[in-house]
Amino acid sequence: MFDGDSNKPRSNLQVVLGFLLGVVIGLGCLFLTIFLAGTLGSKAGWILPAFNAAALISVGVVAFRHVKESSYALGIVIALALALLADAACGIAFYK
Repeated sequence: MFDGDSNKPRSNLQVVLGFLLGVVIGLGCLFLTIFLAGTLGSKAGWILPAFNAAALISVGVVAFRHVKESSYALGIVIALALALLADAACGIAFYK
């Protein structure tokens, strides 16, 4: 998956900076989904984690396409994957 024709080493600093950018993107997705859920006025507790998961997955797919070319994209994918795991835990907590 991550193995490719490129043999150049990845920069750890770029991966860390990509991770921080992924955290900012994840927070942006969270605020966007809070605004969207507030606008729709839904009282269901599961709707916020569902919208957030959709936003995180859509941004993660775009970043995943560029993992072979960029170390920043690898950091973004790692951060968004962790955010998606946290979102799943929140979705389970809201469902109960």
